[in-house]
Amino acid sequence: MTSVRDKIAKAIREADSSYFFEDYGKQADAVLSFLRKEKLLVVPIQPTEEMVESGKDAIQKGSYRPNDLVTDIYKSMALKFKG
Repeated sequence: MTSVRDKIAKAIREADSSYFFEDYGKQADAVLSFLRKEKLLVVPIQPTEEMVESGKDAIQKGSYRPNDLVTDIYKSMALKFKG
């Protein structure tokens, strides 16, 4: 499976119309670093099985406010994704 970093690097490379070949991984790392600093994360539209399991595990017995339940599940799933 291709990592998010490699996909970002490829997109940067394809957007670069210069004739010089560079290490686009450095630019991809800068993008990912910026996203982390802004508390943003790139996740797939379709969750992985590991993400689904993590989301299920985040559900605790008892009463929840719907917003709290969705937030806990989302955080658990997003943090489980390894792009």
